[in-house]
Amino acid sequence: MSKRTFVSLAFCLAGIFALYGQEENQNNYGVDEANTKFSLQSGVLGGETNYTYLSLKDHEDVSGVPLGGIGVGNINFAPSGKFTRIGMNNIHTPIKRSEHSFFSLWTRKGNEKEAVRLVRDNHVLYGMKGVEHTQYKGLFPTAELSYADNNLKVTPVIRAYSGLVPHNVKDSSLPVVWFEVDLIAQEDMEAALAFSWEDFIGLFNDPKSLEGFDNEPYRMGSLKGLIQYAADSLQPRKLTFQNYVNQVVIAVEEEKNVSYLPAYRSNSEAWDQFRNNGEFTSSLTKNVLTEQSQTSSASALAVKTQLKAGQKKTIRFMLAWYAPELQIDAAALPIGSYWPCGADYNKYYHNYFNSMNSMVSYAVSNRARIARQTTEWQIPVLESSLPDWYKFKLINSGYVIYTNMVLTKGGDVMVNEGAMGGFAGTMDQRLSSHPFYQKFFTQLDRSEMDIFADAMDPEGYILHFIGHYYVGMGTVGGRVPTEKG
Repeated sequence: MSKRTFVSLAFCLAGIFALYGQEENQNNYGVDEANTKFSLQSGVLGGETNYTYLSLKDHEDVSGVPLGGIGVGNINFAPSGKFTRIGMNNIHTPIKRSEHSFFSLWTRKGNEKEAVRLVRDNHVLYGMKGVEHTQYKGLFPTAELSYADNNLKVTPVIRAYSGLVPHNVKDSSLPVVWFEVDLIAQEDMEAALAFSWEDFIGLFNDPKSLEGFDNEPYRMGSLKGLIQYAADSLQPRKLTFQNYVNQVVIAVEEEKNVSYLPAYRSNSEAWDQFRNNGEFTSSLTKNVLTEQSQTSSASALAVKTQLKAGQKKTIRFMLAWYAPELQIDAAALPIGSYWPCGADYNKYYHNYFNSMNSMVSYAVSNRARIARQTTEWQIPVLESSLPDWYKFKLINSGYVIYTNMVLTKGGDVMVNEGAMGGFAGTMDQRLSSHPFYQKFFTQLDRSEMDIFADAMDPEGYILHFIGHYYVGMGTVGGRVPTEKG
């Protein structure tokens, strides 16, 4: 990204916030309003809250930093260590939270051993308690979660990130998330880290059939893990812009002592082996996951290691999901099962990858570069003299590009209603909220504007939407399903 591009974006965004502060006639440039607008107090928005923005201690976990990619779905990694608003399948109605998706830490020194879930809560699940305190630094699309003041013999720090590289749509639309976990020991001891992930494929309600959901070992280069998948292709009743994910990989990179819990449900016995020895001993064979009318299932893998006092060990996990390219047979599909006059329903990554393996291989090979280029655009903001709350808002308000944007294989773009909470939205919100992707992803901005221009009503007015999440969208030369809307 050029310095000129960044400065232009900063001035656009700074102008918006400055005008807002002047309107409120506040000498702190709107910080009180920014702090309280989305804070709950007694169940009502507008509660007084004093945030330390770049180090949120024991913060509420309704949401967190979205991780994923443009147009491919996302998951929120919340300040409590929980996974919330899981929109891998559907960004419009994400799953509120998951109790089966979490990190867990096991330690042993002599005869003393302990296993805890790295989640801040007061529950005991699977025989493991949570932690009391967390520190969270969320800067979209990155998050850092630390666990000081919990009397743990090993201090963990989780760094989560996905790709958002200015002017590089390919690397910004990969459904791949990385979790790097640092373990620092106070003294010589054994330690193990487990990553559990719920089977969200089996919770998807749209396809006609949810039969044949399985789980089996996954190997790709330096990665070892598990793949959750639908044995048969998902068959939607009606094509929409939901993500018809049929494969999910959880894996760890360049580790030797990896063990697996291919499938478990809500019971503590499944985790007995991990709590006792820091590893799973389940046979690594194909396992049936979630079936219709059953309680959802989850999969887990664990890495066991020896730590020296003061040593830092970094364990890197990958989470990736993939939806197959949908082939539309116009002669066979019934009328109304898809929008025949506009953009396709497939993903931008289908231009480059025809399988989970090809996408994962690319993500592994380019991980370090994508991570570096993702944080590069944050650096000028963080090194500026702006107050922390302003830095926080400038960077994190771009989250809507993950949570609300539809991006097709052909490069057509539309943005769903942004609820005035971030830098994106429908046409009536563009003047105040679109600079983030106008400057960083000119290709996407141009695509959306071209479709709006093409769909302009003969009487001259401009549409509010150029598509409908559960119907379809327009393309230049086609028709939008929201005419007169």
